[in-house]
Amino acid sequence: METNNLTPEKSLQIISEAIAKSRRDFEKNAGTPLITWGCIVLVFSLLIWFILKETNNANWNFLWFGIPVVGWPLSLIRPKDKKKEASATFISNMLGYIWIAYGIFATLLATAFAFIKPEFSGYLTAVLLGFAATMTGIVLKNRYITAGGLITGIGCTIALFFVERWDAALLFGIAAVLNLIIPGYIMNRKAK
Repeated sequence: METNNLTPEKSLQIISEAIAKSRRDFEKNAGTPLITWGCIVLVFSLLIWFILKETNNANWNFLWFGIPVVGWPLSLIRPKDKKKEASATFISNMLGYIWIAYGIFATLLATAFAFIKPEFSGYLTAVLLGFAATMTGIVLKNRYITAGGLITGIGCTIALFFVERWDAALLFGIAAVLNLIIPGYIMNRKAK
């Protein structure tokens, strides 16, 4: 019978190494989904901004709900070998919860504001995107993602007072580039 005499320091080291490996494994597989979602958000942002500017009709803000309609099916289309590599880990689960919470809050607030003050929908979802990205950066210990999230969250809050009515859609597009596309590109380059 073998006994396991681990010191508290050795146990903490093993746990720390497992979390670090989980973080590295997640970053290896996260780049492409970030780029995919970022491009979808960017395209919708530019489209909605253009239509709002041309028509001055707030009802076009309902197009924001097209992002998950397009995004979810596209996010399911990934090479099979990548899906096998991306097994559920502590880090991937934690980040999944952060982004699910973002999705719930963004959808509920966008829905509420679509009827109350439609021009604020873009600001709110961009600020929430900044918050979710900041939390992601903290969990991944990635300074770029954390900084991009802080710039987005704080910048969009300040921009609310200076940007014209429909230009919030452009802010959301910039937030997608800062918080999804560029970090995804960096992760993909790092993984190679």
